Amino acid sequence: MRSLGLLAILLFVGASLPAGAVELRLAYIDQELKPFLIGEGQDIPARPGMTVELAQRAAAKVGARLQLTRLPLPRLIEEVRAGRQDGVLSLRHSPERAAELVFPLLAGRPDPNRHVARLAYSLYKRKGEAVGWDGVHLTGLQNPVAVGGSPLIARRLKALGAQIVRSDTGTQMFGMLAMYRVDAAVTLEVMADRLLPEQGYTQLEKMTPPLVVEEFYVPVSKGFYAANRDLVERFWQALGDLRDETYAELTSGYLY
Repeated sequence: MRSLGLLAILLFVGASLPAGAVELRLAYIDQELKPFLIGEGQDIPARPGMTVELAQRAAAKVGARLQLTRLPLPRLIEEVRAGRQDGVLSLRHSPERAAELVFPLLAGRPDPNRHVARLAYSLYKRKGEAVGWDGVHLTGLQNPVAVGGSPLIARRLKALGAQIVRSDTGTQMFGMLAMYRVDAAVTLEVMADRLLPEQGYTQLEKMTPPLVVEEFYVPVSKGFYAANRDLVERFWQALGDLRDETYAELTSGYLY
């Protein structure tokens, strides 16, 4: 029923947009990053993920006609560069990317108030174990650390001297941790903080600070920004204004 309700809302929004509404073409990765992006491949499911729903709401608020396309990561910027896409939905900032794309900025730096997603990856361990993490040093490991598919997390752990074991899901990695097959696990806080009590893993705890925190933005091409500066700035502001409320509303539905 929820999917039908969402579809009805989107159809209503699309019908209510003025005929001259600017089309905003955004591409995003064809891989799942639950709960933010759902599904694999080119298809966009009825429940597309929290970040997609946030972008849909922000576009409707500013009167833009949003067109979404899923592509492999290496092609995202290439398609914007070629003019076939106007921007990228959910991309990390880097100096190299900022040379080609326009990001929402504040005092010359990415504006943390206008990101579309903040992904905090934390370490989890068994209570009472000697594994330690102070934000700089990872100590006390006798066995590997379970990690999902993020290459960034794997590189970070290896740089800290840890051995890693790949795990497909949070459920699997917490099971490995509870059964002493690994000494720690790394996953998204937003997922783990709900999954642990749901599955009764009272013997596991989160370590602070987060191992990695990533903020994602919606950069656009320089040409699109120059031609639609007011629209883009209002869209970025709408993302920031709607983000916390939207994610608070949607999180439980995407994680359960």
